[in-house]
Amino acid sequence: MLTLRLSRAGSKKSPFYHLVATDNRARRDGNYLEKLGYFMPEHDLLVLQQDRVDYWLSKGATVSDTAKQLIKRVKKAGNKTLTPKAKYVAPPAKPVEPKAPKAPPAAEAPAADAPAQG
Repeated sequence: MLTLRLSRAGSKKSPFYHLVATDNRARRDGNYLEKLGYFMPEHDLLVLQQDRVDYWLSKGATVSDTAKQLIKRVKKAGNKTLTPKAKYVAPPAKPVEPKAPKAPPAAEAPAADAPAQG
């Protein structure tokens, strides 16, 4: 049986999902027939090939619960495009003042508490 579901990608604690058409016996991140779109939860970005999703649904594909919610969201609001984030601009560097040379330490007098040798 054919299923439309999410396949996880990305690194640890930074998930990225592909919506794929796959055999329901295949592993979650295993073989798939076709990539239909992607979902980036950190940026709330969702892009689907709606014509291909409709094609697989017409062929009798079942849809996972999460994928069903995402497909419904795209039909309602359309594909969202990612707006580029502003590049990081470092704050201006503070001027560095030259350090004054330190005076050599004065010779220390022997402490009165020191035990007498001899």
